[in-house]
Amino acid sequence: MENYFVNAKIIKEYEQFLTTGCSKFDTLLQGGITNRGITQIYGAASTGKTQLALQLCLTVQLPKTEGGLAAGAIYICTESIFPSRRLQELIQKLEITKKHGINGDLVFVEHISTIEELEICLLHRIPTLISVQKIGLIIIDSIAAPYRVEDWKDESNNRAKSLRIIGQQLHKLCKNNICVVCINQVTTNIYNNVLNDNLNVRPTLGTTWLSMITTSIQFYRIDSLRYACIKLSSNLPELIIPFEIQGCGIKALD
Repeated sequence: MENYFVNAKIIKEYEQFLTTGCSKFDTLLQGGITNRGITQIYGAASTGKTQLALQLCLTVQLPKTEGGLAAGAIYICTESIFPSRRLQELIQKLEITKKHGINGDLVFVEHISTIEELEICLLHRIPTLISVQKIGLIIIDSIAAPYRVEDWKDESNNRAKSLRIIGQQLHKLCKNNICVVCINQVTTNIYNNVLNDNLNVRPTLGTTWLSMITTSIQFYRIDSLRYACIKLSSNLPELIIPFEIQGCGIKALD
């Protein structure tokens, strides 16, 4: 029993949190985005996933006294080009980053389209980069896209093997005090020929990938309102955070 409490204390001391840039959001997440394990953010299009990812690319550069990690970010794009225009808008409007003169110079962008490229990026290029540049955040947007375009000859084995390689490498990178955020797409269950939006959606890639996840947050919309729902966490209860997207970024609502 004593060893359990000693190990728990070591884990707690090792764990750090990256601010989202919104104090209310951070409070509900009990600190922000953890550097312990993989944080998955999943949801349909236009729910705010990429918005939060871009915000984190700036807050990670903040000093630790402001909730940052005083480090750069790696943004891996698998679906489309990096949204640099929106990033520049955030740089101009996000008050906390303006205060500290944060810009996009420490956001390192990778564009990949295949699983092979993703594995090379995570297993080789990123370790080389973090050996010469302090990195505090890795974002994959999205983790599902390369797997959807691959022609799997033996999907049940090859796909699961690849997901384990990716997941294990991301957990290894976390040990360098790096927050890892993977944006994921969703699939929707259909019952009695009725499409159940939000209630029955689940992240793609199945149980193999889910077993790699430490924290899972679902983003969804109901009419014009957006919500973030904690679905999986070792320390957070399942809760729902209503939020809106402003010019200055994501803001949790009362």
